[in-house]
Amino acid sequence: MAINILDSVIANRISAGEVVEKPASIVKELMDNALDAGATEINIDIVSGGIDLIAIRDNGCGIEPEDVKKAFLPHATSKISKLEDLDSIATLGFRGEALASISSVSQVTMITKTKNLDYASQISVNGGVFGKIGATSSTDGTYIEVRNLFFNTPARRKFLRRPKTEESEITNFISRYILAHPHIKIRYTANEKLIFNNLGGDLLSAISCVYGMDIIPQLDYIKYDSGYVKIEGYIGKVSFTKPNTTYQTLLVNGRYVIDEGISKAVYSAYEEFLMSRQFPFYVINLRIPYDEVDVNVHPNKLNVKFAHPNEMFDVFYRAVRQTIYNSLNPITESASYVSNNEVNYNDSDDDGPSQNAVFYDKSLPKQDAIKLQQFSEKDFNQKLQQVEQEVEIEPIKQLSQDKIINNIKLEKFVPERNASMFDKDIKLNSTEEHPSYQSITNFSDYKIIGEIFNEFLILEKDDVMLLVDFHAGHERLLYDQLVSTINNQRIDIQTLLVPYFHQLNVQEIEYIMLLQDGLKKLGFEIEQVGPNQVSVLTVPVILSDINLKNFVQDLLHDMSNKKPKINNELDRMLMQKACKSAVKSGMSLNISQVQQLLKNLDINQPVLLCPHGRPIVTIVKRSQIEKWFKRIV
Repeated sequence: MAINILDSVIANRISAGEVVEKPASIVKELMDNALDAGATEINIDIVSGGIDLIAIRDNGCGIEPEDVKKAFLPHATSKISKLEDLDSIATLGFRGEALASISSVSQVTMITKTKNLDYASQISVNGGVFGKIGATSSTDGTYIEVRNLFFNTPARRKFLRRPKTEESEITNFISRYILAHPHIKIRYTANEKLIFNNLGGDLLSAISCVYGMDIIPQLDYIKYDSGYVKIEGYIGKVSFTKPNTTYQTLLVNGRYVIDEGISKAVYSAYEEFLMSRQFPFYVINLRIPYDEVDVNVHPNKLNVKFAHPNEMFDVFYRAVRQTIYNSLNPITESASYVSNNEVNYNDSDDDGPSQNAVFYDKSLPKQDAIKLQQFSEKDFNQKLQQVEQEVEIEPIKQLSQDKIINNIKLEKFVPERNASMFDKDIKLNSTEEHPSYQSITNFSDYKIIGEIFNEFLILEKDDVMLLVDFHAGHERLLYDQLVSTINNQRIDIQTLLVPYFHQLNVQEIEYIMLLQDGLKKLGFEIEQVGPNQVSVLTVPVILSDINLKNFVQDLLHDMSNKKPKINNELDRMLMQKACKSAVKSGMSLNISQVQQLLKNLDINQPVLLCPHGRPIVTIVKRSQIEKWFKRIV
């Protein structure tokens, strides 16, 4: 087999595959170059998601005329000159591949001027082919225009996503640059529409530029300094959570990166305060010696590698935990909380200081520090005995016309102590043991005993007791009715007197817009009314009581599904979430509402599972209850 030496044009196009994945990759590379050039003002303009045009102007140091052509050659860089420089990279860009790769798959024009000259230099590169270099007039700095991405590689161009999706990713990247460099003036427009205009200031002003002013009162300042590692930024209060991780920004020496270990450390610090499927907000900048982090592990420079990842996990966990504790206990800020799950630090032992000693601020406490919401085994047992002594079992009364039983104090039981007894004798949700639970009919034949926990109805007939989750039953009925109205194309729509507004980030808005057609089919008209806001204008009449905040938040949990385009699957998901949000959690029913719900379950004959697969009814036989009380063996 003959070995061919590729010419520079082919080689550059292959290299472009690593550097230029999409328009956002180009924006990232050019922004890095502008910041490395010392720019204090950067303007970004894009058209059609950057596919047709990306134009970036900065007021940095510019490029000398004799170096203009060199800048477009492979492996040309002003940031590395010797091998040792790779061990402590302090610049955002450094590979020397960006301009060569970009210009090989697009049409590029660059105008650049240094402060010491009265004229600027202009060069054009069309698909890797150099045009003439000439003099022109311009302000100090560099202007780069990238047009018609992948015009000469149609096979790659067809894999680009729709312009709005590409635009969303560029917007996300630029928002991270604003957070990473709040003092830099950054103005960004897409299709001549202003998206961001950061005027330069502190981090709070940058956060308000990206997320809006309303977010500021929900944040706590975080600062940690060991003299070796420095952490500074803002984290959300424990009551301020988000349905996905798009509100999390980690910066390492001013570079936006994604690191799974640190993300887990922050989540672990919040974990006991978080509800299911909720995530903390944070914008945190880590300052660390350059030789302690390797930014050269991937061409996109988004991933980094720490020399001591376990120690970094520890530092972030402790710093975030400390900030949370101080926020919850503002009077005792000198006190600190440390979880029982923390590792042993071994700062000193017979062999001298530990390897990670340099990372820790000795003012932070260790295992013998104050414990927040923690009990010793002795304290726990005493608390358990106290609870058992206080248990009062009230008799279950039959429902009257005007009263519901909702004060049964079953919550005082501690079933964990006798779990083995229950495990042996009962499988309440087992379809194998109770195969008929999905096909129960004639609920009206059952005697209504009562309601517990504002959640379950108790019904009785012969030697069988039914526990009915009336929220799940209500949800099932709504879902089936909505399916029927959609299938028969007779859905009634209600226009909201006052539209519902919801604050989102650009990624969330992009995802909601992907669902727009499916939502409209169900009766929800949603439109974008600002860079960080959508409004809901209509809802289906059948769901007129829907909690729109919960509905939108629930939709955003599924952002990992980037292309929800299968119509029947999308419809099913939307209807499930709509119905879930329409069920009022914690509500109590009066006797007429109970009777109507049971009547509807009889009439509609639904599958006795909620749209999410949870059972509506559980059967408990008399013999099982007698086993619990050891009446029978």
